[in-house]
Amino acid sequence: MPGGEAAWDRRPWLAVLLPLVVAAVLYLPGIGRRILYEGDEARYALLARTMLETGDWRVPRIGGEVHMEKTPLFIWSIAALSLPGGKVTELTAVLPAALSGIASVGMTMLLARRMFGWRAASLSGFALATTWGYFWFARMALADMMLTFCAMASAAAFWSAVADGGASRRVPMALFWAGLAVGLAAKGPAGLMPLLPAGAFLIAEDGWPGLRKLRPLMGVAIAAVISSSWALGFAAQREANYVQSVLIDDFLLPRVPQWRRFLDPTFAVAPITVGLLPWTPLLPVAIWDGWWRAGTGDGTRRKFRFLVFWALAYAIVMTLLPHHRVRHLLPIFPGLAVMVGWVWDRWPALSWPTWLRLCGWIWAALAVAAAGAIALPFRPPPEQAVLFPPTVAQRLAMAALLVAVALLIIAAARTGRPLALFAAVCVPMALGLALETHVAVAGHNRVFDIRSLSQRLAARASTGDDLVTYRYHPLPIQFYSGRAITRLGEPADLAARAAAGRRLFVVAEDFAWRDLVARTGEAWTVVDRADINGMQLLVGTPAARP
Repeated sequence: MPGGEAAWDRRPWLAVLLPLVVAAVLYLPGIGRRILYEGDEARYALLARTMLETGDWRVPRIGGEVHMEKTPLFIWSIAALSLPGGKVTELTAVLPAALSGIASVGMTMLLARRMFGWRAASLSGFALATTWGYFWFARMALADMMLTFCAMASAAAFWSAVADGGASRRVPMALFWAGLAVGLAAKGPAGLMPLLPAGAFLIAEDGWPGLRKLRPLMGVAIAAVISSSWALGFAAQREANYVQSVLIDDFLLPRVPQWRRFLDPTFAVAPITVGLLPWTPLLPVAIWDGWWRAGTGDGTRRKFRFLVFWALAYAIVMTLLPHHRVRHLLPIFPGLAVMVGWVWDRWPALSWPTWLRLCGWIWAALAVAAAGAIALPFRPPPEQAVLFPPTVAQRLAMAALLVAVALLIIAAARTGRPLALFAAVCVPMALGLALETHVAVAGHNRVFDIRSLSQRLAARASTGDDLVTYRYHPLPIQFYSGRAITRLGEPADLAARAAAGRRLFVVAEDFAWRDLVARTGEAWTVVDRADINGMQLLVGTPAARP
């Protein structure tokens, strides 16, 4: 192990570069071809489009409506990348998230390097880059990946500030607060979450006086200076109040803990277990040996205490919030990847042949189970069907490859060489994700083709026509049609629109369409339809105004 570690120390640029290259190869291809169907993705794209069209970058808007619930850094990044082409596209909308995902791999390696050395850093980077849940969200037009980058930058700076256990270093702690402020600009109050695990760690070490190491006065000053880049614009407008409409109405009041289902307390378990694949089997090993069994001489237990506090803080807070979103757990994965990287770095020096073979069999079983799920003739729900190849021959070929991977993993485990097993898991996972990019993008566009319907609607409707949706999210249609779309939820509102004298087009799913027809008292003509996410989406107009 010492010789191997020395080899990594002689080529640190290679240890950093290779995981970043893998992340870029996995996250960047195909992002410009994927349809923006989810409402939040379309919202960010529309907010950036309004900035480009109006030249007003101070307050996010869609048309004339203020949207202060989205702090502007992610929107600014989309708009800035769209400047050369003059318009927001699928590529420019997703590119900031993909670049943030790659940068987060770098920040994770920086934290792992400071804790455990170059080899652990590189292995952590490879593990994070090939983590299933992390890969998935790095390819979506959502601010959560930029928030994850800011959180990991704060974590790396925090550990640099307190690594020696004495007084905190001023410059790294200033960078910690700068990361918090940039995270606040990227996604509002969620950007301040790293304060919770950092504070809990300091209290566990030194009691409440340990919080002085955060240098709060300096931190508040730094956060105020950075936040002024967007907060002053928010304060200057008079159309909405940020404190009332965002901090209170949108953030605090809906987040009073209300467990609506019996399984709410276990919300984080499945997303972390599945999202961390293929590295999930190593997590119990890492926590057991790094926290419970590690001695205090090399500081391993102290390092793991911070990593465990980091993961627990996000898991507990996001579980207590009533609005459960899997993407809110994203900052957990880099910390877990550091634990996984430590295990692989430590394994060559230990006599763990039983654990090595056991993990090998677990990975092989997972590969065989995935092969069976792909090969069996069943019809998954539309949102899961996008992950499967469309033809039987392609599914059988993928299943055969997974069986071959299982055999490769078993053979590598039997050699007793941990890094050989790491390669047997990591390389096929990277290749599988690269293949899945093409399968998932094509499947997603096939199942969620809102773009074609929206473009047909734009071609059919004239400038003076009224376009609305009935109980259906309008933002993707608005993005692809280039027209203002209003969402209506009450039949009376729809009837009033129909009587207003302008030609009206209504978009609704089939079950809502039946309700629309029954409750408006109007005769309607269906002029277009499409199968979106397994449901019929209809476009209609009052029969008297064809």
